[in-house]
Amino acid sequence: MLKQQLHTVHLRLHHSAGDLTAAELTARPLPGANPIGFILWHMVRSQDWAVNTAVRGRDELIKREPWSWSLLAHPGIGTGFDTTEAKEVSHEVELKPLLAYADAVHAEIVAWLDSISETDLDAIPDVAAHDAAHPEYQTAGFRAEMDGGPEHDDAVAGKGGLPAWIFLTSVALTHLHRHLGEVDLLKDLLRSGSKA
Repeated sequence: MLKQQLHTVHLRLHHSAGDLTAAELTARPLPGANPIGFILWHMVRSQDWAVNTAVRGRDELIKREPWSWSLLAHPGIGTGFDTTEAKEVSHEVELKPLLAYADAVHAEIVAWLDSISETDLDAIPDVAAHDAAHPEYQTAGFRAEMDGGPEHDDAVAGKGGLPAWIFLTSVALTHLHRHLGEVDLLKDLLRSGSKA
């Protein structure tokens, strides 16, 4: 079921992003809204962090070749970024490399899921230790957002921490579905010429 849901999110990402222009990636059709390019980048970076760093305690794909040299390798995943940094990231995003990175992250997550058991999904990773070597995951904005919320609070109270499956269902799936709706809305506003 997790693999099917990940496939659906990945398919929707390509559908929503596939025809965006460079101008649309950096546009801000509503005051206070993040640019679409930033949102898309944040979505893929969130999946990479959630599975590779938070759960597995290893380097994210973005820190490995061929991705580590690209503009997509901006430090962090976008969580806790201010509007200036979000705008900066949107100007670093090129659609073709972003979608190729999304494909690579998706393939790695599916391969990892194929290699583990359901019991492994119930394990509670030491996320603080896994994040410790990464200054971008020690910022106040990142910590405030990642160390709270209903899934976090419930899991910590009931299980003593977040099991691996929550990173998949929450960070890598539900979170991305919300952002896909946001991308589609912003794209429609840009293309309809609506002014907020």
